Amino acid sequence: MTVPRRISYTEPSTTTMFSPLQLRPRTLLGHVASGLSRWLAEYVTPFPSMVDTYGSAVVVTSVRIDYATPCPGFSDAPWLTVQFGLRVHPSGKWMHVEIDCTADGRPVAHVSTTMRVLAVADGDSLSASPGVLHPELRKAFTPAETVATPPPPDPYPAGATAVLPPREWRTFISRSHAEVADQWSFIEMIELATQARDRLFAEGLHAPLPPRQVIGTPTRTLRAVFRRPMFVYDPCVVTTSAHHGPDASGLYFHHRIGPPDSTRPHLTVWETLEAMA
Repeated sequence: MTVPRRISYTEPSTTTMFSPLQLRPRTLLGHVASGLSRWLAEYVTPFPSMVDTYGSAVVVTSVRIDYATPCPGFSDAPWLTVQFGLRVHPSGKWMHVEIDCTADGRPVAHVSTTMRVLAVADGDSLSASPGVLHPELRKAFTPAETVATPPPPDPYPAGATAVLPPREWRTFISRSHAEVADQWSFIEMIELATQARDRLFAEGLHAPLPPRQVIGTPTRTLRAVFRRPMFVYDPCVVTTSAHHGPDASGLYFHHRIGPPDSTRPHLTVWETLEAMA
């Protein structure tokens, strides 16, 4: 059996890639997008051709980021190396990304992303619905790259205890949150969720949690599930709560994003923090 193909590229670090705590999630999510375009261009077809010529597109349905502990910071990582792999489900309905990010050989983070394949109905508006990858594109994937990926485990632990009640903020989906089809960008929406801890601190809504735990603790694992898209100018509510796991040792933040009148969030993000020393 052949080995799945991967691409590897290295880029110099900049200050905007990092927070004082760690590599930003949006930096890693940006590599999901750019790595996908690079891999497709190398082995299948450029992304615009995939959409315009073959009528296939993808939308992100889930993301998981696992940070290394300890995670190299800006001063420790003058260069970042990304190794990117892509697989397609035998049904042609799903694609799966795996990314390993390192700095001078030291692990920084691992990213797993699942995407639903779409059939593009209109090339001008880029309207699309769930579909399967065009047969000509599927031929470009090797047998080792045409495999089913098991679903990720439920990140919401049973027996969790709420330590911070839900706090709510209202905003809207602007074009800076969106991609070319005026649909929300998975990068920007996860970024919106990760801003919630800063809001809790800035607005004095973090008690009884100490400020250091809310804004001074790195994320160990981030998990996001996208259920339904939102579009430019849609009103949007971000609701955040904090919980201890069953053993009371771990803390995670639970972010829900969706329309004000929705009974179920369109996006859910879980941030599990590193244990405080």
